[in-house]
Amino acid sequence: MLIGNRNRFGIELTPVSPSWEPRYAAEAAAWAGFALWVGGRNLCAHVRAGEEEVRPQFFVPLGPIADWFVRAYPALAFEERFSLFPARPPLHARMRAWGEARPLAGYDEDQWLDAREEFWSRHFLAAGAEGARVPNVAFLRADDECVITWAAPRFAAGEPVSLWQPEGEEMVDWNEFSAVVRAFVDVVADWFKSAAVQPFAWVAAPVRLQTGDPRFALEAFCARSIDRIAALFDVLPRDVPAALKLGPASVDPASSAVCQMVRDLPPSPGKGVGAEIAETAERSSRPPAGARESWSRARAVARDAARAGATVEAQGQLAALALRAELDRGAEPLPDVPEVLGRLGVRVRKSALSAREERMLVAVTRDGAPCVTVLSTLRTETAWGGRFEEARGLGHCLLDPLHDGAAGAASTPYAQDRRRRRSGAFAAELLLPEAALEAASGNVLDGAREPGAFEALLMKYGVGARTAAYQLFNHGWLSTTTVRDELIDEYARVSSEMRAGSRASPGGNA
Repeated sequence: MLIGNRNRFGIELTPVSPSWEPRYAAEAAAWAGFALWVGGRNLCAHVRAGEEEVRPQFFVPLGPIADWFVRAYPALAFEERFSLFPARPPLHARMRAWGEARPLAGYDEDQWLDAREEFWSRHFLAAGAEGARVPNVAFLRADDECVITWAAPRFAAGEPVSLWQPEGEEMVDWNEFSAVVRAFVDVVADWFKSAAVQPFAWVAAPVRLQTGDPRFALEAFCARSIDRIAALFDVLPRDVPAALKLGPASVDPASSAVCQMVRDLPPSPGKGVGAEIAETAERSSRPPAGARESWSRARAVARDAARAGATVEAQGQLAALALRAELDRGAEPLPDVPEVLGRLGVRVRKSALSAREERMLVAVTRDGAPCVTVLSTLRTETAWGGRFEEARGLGHCLLDPLHDGAAGAASTPYAQDRRRRRSGAFAAELLLPEAALEAASGNVLDGAREPGAFEALLMKYGVGARTAAYQLFNHGWLSTTTVRDELIDEYARVSSEMRAGSRASPGGNA
C-alpha cells in the first residue's frame, strides 16, 4: 500500500502479523513493513551487517509512529524555527550545536537542554518510534513547504545496519506532506478498529490531525511565550492578539505581518523593537496612492523570473536580474536605493532606534503595500550596509509568500533560513550584477585581485567587501575560497570607511 508519491513524499506499507507476543496494546495490531519515500529516495532501504541484500523496509508497529504524528502535528504546522537557537538546516547539525552551546543569558543549563529536548521530541520521527528502527529524519515547516532532513541513525540495540540513503534534505509541498500524514494516521486507525483495539484516543476520533490550542499555535509560530510577546509590545497578555494584528477569529498566526516579523526576532529583542514593528505594519496599511499597484507589478515580474531557479539563491538572483531589466539599468549602479524602492511602491523609513541584532523590518499588510524599516546598527550605519538591507527588504517584498495577503520579515541571525538566503542573493545581484563582475575581472579568473580593481568595484557599486567577494566567487570569477576570504580581509577597511555621507554616491567619481 502506497500513501502519497514516491517521487515527492510517500509512505509505503506492507501489512504483516508479528510472530511474537505483543508487549502492550499499541503493538496488538497495525504491524507493517514501513518505507518512507522522499524525493524518489527510500529512506528505510538498508543493508544488515554481513549481508549484501538491500532490504526496502523496516518492520515495525505503526501505532507509536502514527501517535507521534498526531501529537507532533501542531508543532509541525506552526513551529518553523528553534525558539532559542538559530535554526539553519541541516537540523541534525543544529541540534548538535545547540547541545554543545552554552545557555543564553536568563536560562540555566536545565532550561536550555529542556528546550532542546522539547524541540527534538516534536520534529524528529525517532522521538515517536518507541524503540523501533526508523530513519533519523526530521520535519520543519518553511512557509508553504516542509523541509525534510535525514542523517545516519544510531541504533542502540540489534544488528548493525547501513542506510542506503544515509543523509540528505528535500523540500516538499506542505499541503502534500500534511495530506500523506493524515492518510497514514487514518489507515493505522482503521487497522486498530478492525482488530477491536483502541490504544490511543485518536483512533475513535472523527478528525485525527488537529492544529490544537490557538495559544500554542501563536507561541510556536512566534518562537516565544505570550508573556514575552506582551513584554515586547508593552501590553498585557490579554491584549497580545490585538498587538499582533490578529482578528478574534484568526487561527493562523501567519496571516499577520506582525507575527511574521516577531518570528524572525532573537530570543531577547532589543528595547523598542516592538514599537518599530508596530509602526512598520501601520505604515504598510496606509500606502501612498498607486503604491500597491506598482508593487504588485514588480512582484509579478520578480516571482515569474524566480520560478526558473533551482535553489533559493538562484531564485533571488533571477528575480533581481529581471527587475534590473524592468528598470532598464543594465549593469549600471543603483545610486539611490530608496528612490528605486519608491518607484516600485515600497516605502522606506530610517529608524533612529539603536539595535544590536535587528537590522531591518519589512511588512506587507492585507490591502496595503510594503514598508521597509532600517534600524540603526553598526552595520547599517555604513553606506554599504544600509543599502544592502534596503535591497534585502525589497527582496522580501517581492519574493516572500503571502498568507491571507500578509508578509513580514526581520533581518536578524534568527530569520527564516530560506527567506534570508533568497533575499540576500536578491540584494547582492540587484546591487552588484554579474555583468559588473565580468567587467571588473577583465574577463579573467581572479582578475578582480589586480591592484585597484576590487576597491573600484566597491566604490562604484556601493557594496561591502563581503558582498563583492562572495558575488565574484559564486559567479565563478574567483578561483578558491582562500582568494575570496583574503579579499574580504584586505578590503574590510574600505567597507568600514564607507560610512553614510562620507563618500560620494555609487557611480560617482570617488
